[in-house]
Amino acid sequence: MWVLLAMGTTTAAAQPAFMLNMHKGPVVLPQVETWTPVEDTIAIDGDRLRNRIESRDLRNPIPHTRQALKQGEWLYEVYCAVCHGATGQGDGQIAEHFRRMPDLSAPHMANYTDGWLHSIIREGGFAMPPFAHSMSNYERWALVHFVKTFTGASGSQP
Repeated sequence: MWVLLAMGTTTAAAQPAFMLNMHKGPVVLPQVETWTPVEDTIAIDGDRLRNRIESRDLRNPIPHTRQALKQGEWLYEVYCAVCHGATGQGDGQIAEHFRRMPDLSAPHMANYTDGWLHSIIREGGFAMPPFAHSMSNYERWALVHFVKTFTGASGSQP
């Protein structure tokens, strides 16, 4: 037993400082905010990061079709209904554990632009997790089409 203890101590002492363990290395840890990109740089392999104000006027690039609505509905059931409820009224299974769950069918939601809703889905909200890494850009836009159906502001029906 003493031999193993001595070997473990020697191995730990021989490691460079940046390799002590996975929690003290030069990596981005899970559940930690990512670094802000350097000013005046652009993404070459993904969407440009925008804040809510910049996203407000973005148009939904996904045509409003039955297929997009069907995919949006499926995504809503998977990711959103547990909190917002089946009809978007904020009465999902875990809504009671939060101070306030937004009602997606409220009249003021009709005033939310597609870009604004997309940014909320992408970046999250007060208690809502971000879905930027859980859904593709296409899926987030399809979900926007479906969320708009709760207020009747979904544009022309396919």
